Amino acid sequence: MLKIPADMNITDTAEAQAMKLSSRKIETSEEGISSSLQIAADLSEAADAYLILAEIPARGVGGEFVQAKEDNSLVACPPREKVDRVNVDASLDRLELIHKNGVLSMALDVAESVGAANAAEQMMAHQMAAAHRMGFDFLAQAGNTRDTVEKCRLANTAIRLLDVSQKAMFALSRMRTGGQQTVTVQHVQVSDGGQAVINGSVDARGRGADKK
Repeated sequence: MLKIPADMNITDTAEAQAMKLSSRKIETSEEGISSSLQIAADLSEAADAYLILAEIPARGVGGEFVQAKEDNSLVACPPREKVDRVNVDASLDRLELIHKNGVLSMALDVAESVGAANAAEQMMAHQMAAAHRMGFDFLAQAGNTRDTVEKCRLANTAIRLLDVSQKAMFALSRMRTGGQQTVTVQHVQVSDGGQAVINGSVDARGRGADKK
């Protein structure tokens, strides 16, 4: 349960989010009552004072936020539409998760290579890396056992994990293209003795692939 500090001295993101939610609830339920609306405004203002960062942190490898090493202060970078403490905390959470799963460098490299543009794409890139790593771990175990049944079990598990990694790539592609596919069909009539060249294309992202 989210709790609001009595003195409005916010210490973490959860408290700030609780205050934002409470502010919105008061505004919708006590509309027109000046004293209640003032409380709502105070809650929202205190939450924003904690959540909104004075300086936007720089983005490092894989699009995750980084801080300066010398004095731990935030580093300025080109502005975005919105960056607040929630975004930074989420970035740190993602980094901690991939580090715990032993795929920190791999996950960041994948996110960088696919050009992850938002949190959803970053998480999908991290999932690909984690599934890839675990799939190869199971393949290694399968190769080191002589028990046929156990070898098959480990190999099947590996195949399923690697399939998950591949499906994540397709899911990322569908997210970016909206899952739309364009098919162009041309009909050409040719008289006796004539020749025709028919060009067709199937385009999943606006790129044509001609067939002759």
